[in-house]
Amino acid sequence: MKLLLSFFISVIYAGIIPPNYDFNLKTLEIYYPGKLIEEVKKANPSFKIIEESGDKKIYLFQFKRSNYILDIYTQVNKDQITDLYVRLPQYFLHDLILKELQAKWKKQDRFKRKDGSALYTWLNRENFNIIYHGSCSITCFPMFLEIVSTDKTVKSFYSKFNEAFPTF
Repeated sequence: MKLLLSFFISVIYAGIIPPNYDFNLKTLEIYYPGKLIEEVKKANPSFKIIEESGDKKIYLFQFKRSNYILDIYTQVNKDQITDLYVRLPQYFLHDLILKELQAKWKKQDRFKRKDGSALYTWLNRENFNIIYHGSCSITCFPMFLEIVSTDKTVKSFYSKFNEAFPTF
């Protein structure tokens, strides 16, 4: 009986680690708009060039941890990053990601919710526009995070993806 009781007590005091593991926004800072692509290549030499058109290129970097791998897309113009897009794992917790975004950039400027999905937008924060998409089914999870330069000549990944979808 004492053995059974001690087992239940040890289970009660077991630590619970959220599925976001060690991810935070500082992980992505090296890829932020305004950074030079050569510095990123030195820090993360594993990359592919996805698209190339003159001075404009799209790079794919992989950020690897023991529990997850992030595919980080960067749009580059004349060796300077203008746009960052990362697809976040769906087993990450939406609440933790949103809390960290709001801690760094305060409350979002725009919020749009439809059918269990929400789009959060922060405008002109540190010369960036930030777009975060979260969705819910049984639990809420992140879909993607995009950080794009406020430069009006830069066409964001989000805009490009929306153009690629058929309209009904």
